[in-house]
Amino acid sequence: MIESFLQIHPGFKLNGKEHSISDLISKKNQFFFSKELTDFFLEWFNKKSVIAIATSGSTGKPKKVLLNKNDMIASAKNTGNYFKLKPGNKALLCLPIKFIGGKMMIVRALVLGLDLYLVKPSRSPIKEIFMTFDFVAMTPFQLQGSINFLHNIKCLIVGGSAVNDSLAQKIKNLPTKIFETYGMTETMSHVAVKSLNNGKGVFSALPGIYFSVKNNCLEIMASYVSKDPILTNDRVDLISDTEFRWLGREDFIINSGGIKLNPEKIENNLSAFFNIPFIISSVPDKSLGEQIVIVFEKEVPHNAHLIFNKLGKYERPKKTYTLSKFKKTNGKLDRIFIKNELLKTL
Repeated sequence: MIESFLQIHPGFKLNGKEHSISDLISKKNQFFFSKELTDFFLEWFNKKSVIAIATSGSTGKPKKVLLNKNDMIASAKNTGNYFKLKPGNKALLCLPIKFIGGKMMIVRALVLGLDLYLVKPSRSPIKEIFMTFDFVAMTPFQLQGSINFLHNIKCLIVGGSAVNDSLAQKIKNLPTKIFETYGMTETMSHVAVKSLNNGKGVFSALPGIYFSVKNNCLEIMASYVSKDPILTNDRVDLISDTEFRWLGREDFIINSGGIKLNPEKIENNLSAFFNIPFIISSVPDKSLGEQIVIVFEKEVPHNAHLIFNKLGKYERPKKTYTLSKFKKTNGKLDRIFIKNELLKTL
């Protein structure tokens, strides 16, 4: 019996052209595709049942995770069923191939028979493309840079980091169906989605996925991923075993004098007022343990301190800092790196 990961859906195309497995794994074609893509095909079509994938490292040191290829195929089929994807649908890969989001777009195309087009990851990947796509995945950073071109996309999923309220407001009335996704490398990409067109703010599980809460954090039950529940570091408001509101990461919580502050919530409240990158962080304080601060990239907006008054008493940054450049990992601001760079300046 031939393993399912050693087969290609007959409808699969790459940039509008049919390809055999031998085509895909030929190093001669890496110039027409990309070396990263050819390397992925070489690893996918070998006889090993697992594949090594790097986590983004945005919440800690990057690590390699071994994922079962058949589980990735099950995830791809689940996504295809949920979004009603059909063979021949055009999909766009504009994410880095080395992370789970990019790899799963390739797997979905192979399994579902999609016509997958590739472009180099950028802030506005569809700006120069005059073609309509049925299915595209982006980061919030890419979505922000693509707002004026979304009419060429029928269904868009957005992941990698949270979509702030300011960005959500800009896109909620667009005809494109836009979904924020929730997931991680260990779950083969998303396990829940939230429509950004209806404004409900609730993540709903994909079929066969269930949720619970343990130690204040979300726990995921997905039979095709693991027999055991997967405990995350995400704080949620659990609505049911298939719905939740995401509140932020437990490991980002700032404890300032016994007051626990959620930096991602504060950033969301400030997102409409600042057009430059910033994060809410903390620095050591002898009295409070941690003191809440804000860090801007390059410069402090002239009205920053007036804007802080819109926050609650304990949420207001006590100090303001700047760094010349923020590091991004897979489209996400690298909080740990930024904080470490800040601490070096103190």
